[in-house]
Amino acid sequence: MSLRFQLVGRIELSSDASAIMPEIREAFSELEKFLERGMEKYGEGATELIEWSIEGNIIKVLMRSGRSLRAHDALLRLKNILAQKAGSKRIGVRRVVVEELEARIGGGHVGRQRAEELLEGLAEVSESNGVLIITFRNLTDRDLRGRVVDRALKLIRVEEAPLEGEELAPFGTVLKKGVAKPHKLEADVAIEAEKRGWIKRYPGKGQWIYMPPMTALIRAITQLLIEGVAKPLGFEEWMFPRLVPMEVYKKLTTYIEHLPDGVFYVCVPPRDPSAFEEFKREFALRRELRTDLLKNILGEPEYVMEAIQCTAFYQSFSGEIVKLEDLPVKAYEVMGGWTWRNEAGGVEGLVRTNEFLRMEMVFLGAPDQVIDLRNRVTNLTIEVLEKDLDMEWRLVAGAPFYLSPQEAAKRMIDISHIDRIPTLDIEVYLPYRGSREGAEWLEITAASVHRDFYAKNFRIKEAKDREIWTGCVGHGLSRWAAGFLARHGLDFDDWPDSIKRVIKRLPQPPKTIT
Repeated sequence: MSLRFQLVGRIELSSDASAIMPEIREAFSELEKFLERGMEKYGEGATELIEWSIEGNIIKVLMRSGRSLRAHDALLRLKNILAQKAGSKRIGVRRVVVEELEARIGGGHVGRQRAEELLEGLAEVSESNGVLIITFRNLTDRDLRGRVVDRALKLIRVEEAPLEGEELAPFGTVLKKGVAKPHKLEADVAIEAEKRGWIKRYPGKGQWIYMPPMTALIRAITQLLIEGVAKPLGFEEWMFPRLVPMEVYKKLTTYIEHLPDGVFYVCVPPRDPSAFEEFKREFALRRELRTDLLKNILGEPEYVMEAIQCTAFYQSFSGEIVKLEDLPVKAYEVMGGWTWRNEAGGVEGLVRTNEFLRMEMVFLGAPDQVIDLRNRVTNLTIEVLEKDLDMEWRLVAGAPFYLSPQEAAKRMIDISHIDRIPTLDIEVYLPYRGSREGAEWLEITAASVHRDFYAKNFRIKEAKDREIWTGCVGHGLSRWAAGFLARHGLDFDDWPDSIKRVIKRLPQPPKTIT
């Protein structure tokens, strides 16, 4: 994908520019030296200053650039240089305005119609000979610092041609798989478990009550993962909150951009009993819950319910400074309880629910530490599946949690080496979904390397400004149980000895005369 920018902008000073002409010339000289270094490094990808002029208190500039050192970033740099040099003369830089920024994208884009939909109200879109032309107008300093342009272009691009050494493939590509094994349960696990009273429906969508036998199975699987994966790698147990304040949710930027419809929002009621008088009276008189009355009582949402489970780990380091020598930090968490997502495509038995159980493993370290940990956790998880639970599995190149299936379908990733794959999904086969070759397998574990995404968003710093990354592995415990039961059935005597030793005696559901 080729990408070219042309920028027409202005910098407004607090006084007439003629009073600081020497400083202005120094600023442009310093900028041009910086741009020359960029040209040596990036070639056509760097910024070129075409011309500049002065009218009263306004400095006008025309710049062109490629994709590496972008014109709007160079304008911000000029503003900072000017502010430093003009400050000594007590003249300030009031604001920066990009009157027009034209981005030309040659190939690797979603097309004019889709781009117009995605950028409606933000930019004008046109197309000429296959080149998509995006025109932004009147961008402010805040827009530039907030990376509005870069985020907008990210929305409309598709994957580029592979670089040297890359092997591009779609998400869902199978990397390796275990031995095919017979499955005792051909039907939907949830249906059979419900018949036996192992689970019971809760009135809410995608919710279950887990009765003693199912609870015992999930507890045993959790214990095997702790003993077989977490502890051998030095992970320590933490407990995370499940209500995420909006100020923290805001830092999960990609989730908000791609899946704001995937979380549940929480409104906090006022601590004023009188505000609920009509609501209480309606219930007392008519035994009706007038939820419409709550709209006038409750304020705007102040929290979201935890959807990814590891948020609190990043927040615990937010604004902190760490030393690379003290890393990695390795945590696992399961005791905080449920995780919630407003699942796309509806709910499905035990495998796609709005309220579910996960064991989260999350870590902070140097890039090589994070990649190594993700890979080692993945390998040990597969060992638990094979040796302890005798289950069939496959490893696929997975999409990050925040991408919808539609967005993931548009992208390609480099699978030339496992270290380059951002997410590894471990999946198991469910017979009721169809044949092994044609059916959708069930993802039970997702192991991700986030690079520096969360470190930057949560402002986690390293003492010597060395690079630090994060990674996480989420084990979907309800899904593990569903895959296990599909493979081994619901008769305790048929289960592998390793899990029977953990459970010892399988408890039975309570009996009712109905």
